[in-house]
Formats: sequence, C-alpha cells, structure tokens
Amino acid sequence: MPKTWKLSRYTALVTTPAGDLILHNSFMGALALIPSVEVQGLERLFVQGVTEDDLKNSAAQELCDGGFFCPADLDEQAFVWDTLAKEESEPAFNIIALTTDLCNFSCEYCYETHERGAMRRGVVEGLKKLVEGKAPTVRRLSVSWFGGEPLVAQNVIWELSRSFIDSCSKAGSSYSADITTNGYLLSPATVNRLLASQVRRIQVTIDGAESSHNRNRHLVGGGGTYRRIVDNLKHMRTLADDFHVSIRVNFNDESIPTLGEFFDEISTLFGGDPRFGLYMRPIGKWGGPNDSQLSVCDPKESKLIETRLTTDYAGLGALDKVVKTALNPHGRVCYASKPSSVIVGPDGTIYKCSVAFDDIRNQVGRLTESGELELNQSRWDLWVSNGTKDMTRCYACTYGPTCQGRSCPRNSLDADKPVCPMNAREYEQLVQLATLCGRDGAFS
Repeated sequence: MPKTWKLSRYTALVTTPAGDLILHNSFMGALALIPSVEVQGLERLFVQGVTEDDLKNSAAQELCDGGFFCPADLDEQAFVWDTLAKEESEPAFNIIALTTDLCNFSCEYCYETHERGAMRRGVVEGLKKLVEGKAPTVRRLSVSWFGGEPLVAQNVIWELSRSFIDSCSKAGSSYSADITTNGYLLSPATVNRLLASQVRRIQVTIDGAESSHNRNRHLVGGGGTYRRIVDNLKHMRTLADDFHVSIRVNFNDESIPTLGEFFDEISTLFGGDPRFGLYMRPIGKWGGPNDSQLSVCDPKESKLIETRLTTDYAGLGALDKVVKTALNPHGRVCYASKPSSVIVGPDGTIYKCSVAFDDIRNQVGRLTESGELELNQSRWDLWVSNGTKDMTRCYACTYGPTCQGRSCPRNSLDADKPVCPMNAREYEQLVQLATLCGRDGAFS
C-alpha cells in the first residue's frame, strides 16, 4: 500500500503580511518559510496530505523530512507525548541556589522581603553533600546562582563551586552553572573568578535607557546603577573567554519611549559580539509592596508589545536564544514543574518557584545538613504533577509540546487548570519574529 503523510497536528500555518507562509512544528522545533509565489502550488498538500508521487516536488519532500507532515497511519498524539515524557526523564538535576536574599538594589517592582540573610553554614554543608550524592546518579548537573543579589555573598559561590566541580569530576558527570545578577558587582576580578568557577551564562537586567533604568533599579538608599553595569559589561566584551550574557530588559509604559535610545547604545557597544543577546519582558505586579503604584502595560497587550520591541532590536544586534527557545519542544516548560529542579533558600527551605517565596504551597521541604531533601510530598506534587487537571486541550494544541500545560504551575494552581502561555495572535507574532531573526542570523 502506498505510503501517505498528513499535516502534523503540531504544525501551525502562519501567513505573513507579504503573503509568505510560515510553518512551525512545535514537536520538532522547526520553522519553514514558503515564499508567496510557491504557496498556491502546495496548498492542496495541507488539506489532502502528501502521497509518494508528491515527493517528486522537493518542497514536499523537505516538509515531510522536517516533520511538518507525519505518516498518515501514525497515532501522532500518543507518539509525541510519549516521546516528550521520555526526553524529560533523562538523568539530570538542577539546583537554584539562593546564596543570600539580601540585595544592594532596591528595585521598584521587587517582590522579595530580604529577611533571611546569607546562606547558613549548615545549608552550605548540606548542598555539598546533596551534590556529592547526586553526581554519580545523573548525566548532567547544573547550578543557577540566584538571590537577592547572589554576588553579595560571593564566598558562598566560590566555596560551593569548588565542591560541586570536584564531585562531578569524580563521578564523571557534566557540570555547568549560570548566574542571575543585577550586574553592579561584576567587576573584572569577579568575572574572572566566575569564569574559573565554570559560570558561563550570566543574566543581567538593564531597564532601558539610563534615566528609566535608574528610576526602577537604584541602590539601597538611592543612587544610579546604569553606568556601572554597562561599564562592567564593556570590560567583559574585551575578554576572549567563552561565555554568554543575556541582557534582560524589563519595560513598562513609561520606559518604552526611551528604548530607541537604549537600543542604539547597546547595539553600538555589543551588537557585533554574539556573546551578548537581548530579550524583553514586561514589568508585572509580582507581589511586591509597590504593586499598587507600579506602571505596567495592559496585560492583554504586553506580549505583543514585547514582540514588537524585540523585532525593533533584531535589526541592530543579537537576540538572546530564549526568544527562539519558546518555540522548541519543552521550551516553555517552567523549571518549577520539573521533578529534577529544586530551589534551595539561604535558610535551607526548599522551594519550586522563584516568584512566590512566601506562598506556603511553594515551601515544599527542607535541606538537611547531611544532604537529604525532606519533602512535603503533597505540596511537591502540586508543582510537578498536573494531577486532576483536564489536559485534553493541551494534548491537541498545536503549541502543546512547547509548554505541555506547565508554562506556569503557579498560575495553573490558582486557576485549577493549565494556563496557556500565549494566545493565538501572540503565537503568530512570535513565529514571524523567530523566522525573521533566524533567517537574518539575529540569534546569539
């Protein structure tokens, strides 16, 4: 019997304003651009499927090879979701370590209370033993240094890094690390020590031009921070080392008018260096004391504004890969939903989410000094299992393999159902952005 192929249920068709057709398959993480002049000749295939005779057309062959079409007799839903589950079961472990919840900044939209201080000695020893025990059982171990401002407690990073690297080396497992920092303490000496400690991925937040950034992200007690952060990054640009800096730009209605000026400066400084990539995020009301006074974009429009601003910068400099990752399988699955990921607070409390430390549901256990994770299983399961939630729409959703109903388990807990990470219009805009930037080599 001749073989036939059907359009994958996980392939989206997006028409651009110019009449070109973009195909995105969320299971393969694949994008294809069909010029408008070729679209009419392929339209029949999207409705009727592909036969062996159709494969004489090289475009049809490429679309089948790329996973945009799948065998007509395949139970695609079962195959895709079984495969995704197997991929996520790969032996790996991620620790988000809060070296301290203290910070040298007093950001207007901050949601942290800064009451726990630096990581306690018993927690440091517990982390060493936890990794020593985990390293022989996993293929990959990754650590994310977080805070507060993690560089306020640098000694914790240096001590734990030495121990983690040694444990992974002895066990034969790979080790990698990243840090989320405000960038103010990224002095040349600190950067050199981070790189020596295998911290190769660094996220720094700069909220637009100097005036808007300093208004939102100032020192405790007052004082601007923009110029020192930029100077620290300029020094990093002179290094020959292999690293990646993700420049996160939080924006609101007040800062948007300044972003053109900011994009010009950042692209002039870093646009030619693929180690520096930029991405945008809207400022939100994340539970901080200033929420009632914060200027934020309309939530219904914020993702579209984010895509528009990202497109504006794409013509000037490199975008962070997080923009494209959102279209890949597992790309929008939140770390908080993964059984292989834990957050360790400075007092030894185990969390799942880094935006809800005071939510009792998020306090899922404790790390002991002997390196054991003592978990509250019922709270843990709230985060790592969709439980009784109806996943029917997720299984059938074109975008499903990217988020798997787990893009934000905290929001899903509140809604008692999987919460979609974006609507159809936002998704189409992101597909067009990723296609444009991928074609132009704009991803760092």
